[in-house]
Amino acid sequence: MFSTLSRLAGPITAIMLFSCGMTESPPVEEEPPAAPEVPEEPPTQDADAAALVPSPLEMNKALKDSGIQTELSSLVTARDVSAEPTGNDQAAIRTGIVLADLLLTVDTSDKDVLMGQIGTIKQGMAMLGGGSDIDATLTDIHSRVQTDAVTRDELLKEFDELSGAVIPELEFNGQERVVPLIQAGSWLEGANLVAKALKTAEDTSAAEGLLKAPAVVDHFLKYVEEEGSEKAPEAITATLKTSLGALKEMAGKAEPLAQADLDAVAKVTDEVLALL
Repeated sequence: MFSTLSRLAGPITAIMLFSCGMTESPPVEEEPPAAPEVPEEPPTQDADAAALVPSPLEMNKALKDSGIQTELSSLVTARDVSAEPTGNDQAAIRTGIVLADLLLTVDTSDKDVLMGQIGTIKQGMAMLGGGSDIDATLTDIHSRVQTDAVTRDELLKEFDELSGAVIPELEFNGQERVVPLIQAGSWLEGANLVAKALKTAEDTSAAEGLLKAPAVVDHFLKYVEEEGSEKAPEAITATLKTSLGALKEMAGKAEPLAQADLDAVAKVTDEVLALL
C-alpha cells in the first residue's frame, strides 16, 4: 500500500555456440542473475493516519473489558452540529465528531438519536463531496434503522467498516485534508468520552491505551502546525497546539493514568471540541 518492491533486471547472456568437428551444439541460455530485492519501506505516520486511530470496535471492546458501567450516550455533550458549517474544514470535523458519537453509543442510544446522527453524517458527506455511493449507503442504513431491519451489532460493524475503510478511500473532490479532519474530530470526541467513562472504572488498564496514543497526537499536532495557520484563526490553532501538546505529554507516561490525568484529558478535549 505504501511502497512497491522494485527489482533490478539482470541482462540475459548471449547464446554461445560450441563446435565439435562439423556439428553445432544446441544453444544454451543461461539463467539471469538473481536480482537483489529492495526492502519494502515501513509505512510512515502520515501515510496511513487511519491505521493510527483505534477502530470503534477496538474502543468498544476495551471499554467493555474495563467493566465500565457508565453508558457513553449519557456523556455525549449536546452540540449544535445542525447549524450550517462555515466551510468544509468545520464540516469535516463535525462529521467526525458525530461519527464517533454514533459508533461509541450505538449499543444504548435511542433509535431517534441514531437516525439523527446518521442524517447528520449523510449531510456532512454530501457537503464534503463524498459522492453518490456513500450517500446511497447511508440512505439505506437510515432506512433499515427506521424499520428495525438491522441489529445494533450489525450497525456497529457497518459503521466500523465505513469509518475505517470506506471513508478514507473517498476522493472528496480532491480535498486531501478532509479525511484527516474527519479522523481528528472522531479521535478527539472518542478520547473525550473514553476519559470521562474511565473515571468510573475500577480498572483502567484495558482502555487507557486508547488515550496513550502519542503517534495519533503527533499526527494531528503536525497537521495543525503545518496546515492550521492557513486554515483557522490564530487563537484556535494556538489552543489546539497547547491542548494537543498536553495530550502528548500525558500519552507518554509509563505509569497508569490517575484520576487527575483523566480529568486533564476530559478538560483539554472539551476545550478543543468547544471551538469546533
